[in-house]
Amino acid sequence: GRQGDDYNPEAAFFKAVAQDPILRETKLIAEPWDIGPNGYQVGNFPFGWNECNDKLRDISRSFWRGDQGYLKEFATRLMGSRDIYSAANWPYKLTVNYITYHDGFTLQDLVSYKHKHNEANGEENRDGHGDNRSENYGVEGETENIMIIATRE
Repeated sequence: GRQGDDYNPEAAFFKAVAQDPILRETKLIAEPWDIGPNGYQVGNFPFGWNECNDKLRDISRSFWRGDQGYLKEFATRLMGSRDIYSAANWPYKLTVNYITYHDGFTLQDLVSYKHKHNEANGEENRDGHGDNRSENYGVEGETENIMIIATRE
């Protein structure tokens, strides 16, 4: 819901969805980030919308990778990110927890690449999320090293 240059949870788009007899009964999932001013809107979509929780994605990847100091935040995210999604709003406003999604690194990529490699698509590796919190465990990409394969599995 953009209104001019700003995000607005009361925008006409959201009102139209809420009034539509089919859409208002449909589970709706938002990726709550957009380009432009105030594009990052995690926790700010209207009732009836579930939101992808990139905070859980990132902290889970850090925790799995073995980064130190993330246990408390990992627990907060795993328990539903109540600092963002109030229990009082359940079940009308929920988080969608995920580690990978339709875009970005796959689970295999997370344990095979330390850096993104989007060179082939003509964007000179500028596209895609840069903070993947991944680890290659000694070799960037595919390997036949059985020790690295065992670690990745």
